[in-house]
Amino acid sequence: MSAVSIRPAVPADRPALEELLREIYAYFGSLEDGALPEPALIAASTQDMSAMAALSFGPNRFCDCLVATDDTGPVGYLAHHPGVFEGRGALFVAGLFVRRAVRGAGIGSALMAETEAIARARGAATLVWTVWHRNAAAIGFYHRLGARLYVDDLVMWKTVDQTPPALAAPG
Repeated sequence: MSAVSIRPAVPADRPALEELLREIYAYFGSLEDGALPEPALIAASTQDMSAMAALSFGPNRFCDCLVATDDTGPVGYLAHHPGVFEGRGALFVAGLFVRRAVRGAGIGSALMAETEAIARARGAATLVWTVWHRNAAAIGFYHRLGARLYVDDLVMWKTVDQTPPALAAPG
C-alpha cells in the first residue's frame, strides 16, 4: 500500500464517497442476519449520499468530511461537526469508514488523529461519536485509541418536520 494522505473532501469526491457508503452498508448488513439486497443497498446509499452531499458541501453545511486517499483513490472517510457535550465544546464524529482491504494499516487511526487535531484547534475538549453495539471490531478499535464507553445516556432522536410554518396545518 502506498502512503496515505488525509484531506478535506470536495464535491468531486462524491462518487467515491457514494461507493464507500455502499461498502459500509454491505459491512453493516454482514453484521446482521444478512446483507441488504443489492438494489436496496444502492437505493439507500444513493439517497443517503444525496443527503450527505447537502450536509457536507452545501452553502448551509452541517458537517465537514475528511477523505483518506492512497494511490488507488479514496480508501476511507470521516465526517464530523461541532457541538456541545457535557457543557464543553466538542467535535462529533458523524461517520467513519475504512475499506476492508486496507483496514489495520493505520488509516482509521490517522483519520481520528486528524479529527482530534481539528478539535484541539477549535478549542473542543471532547470527541464524541456513536458506534453500533453489533460492531465489535469498531468498538475494539475505539478502545485501542483510548476511547471510553459512555453509558449514562441513551441516544434519542426525532425527525424534524421540514414543512415551512406557513404551510403547516394549524394545530
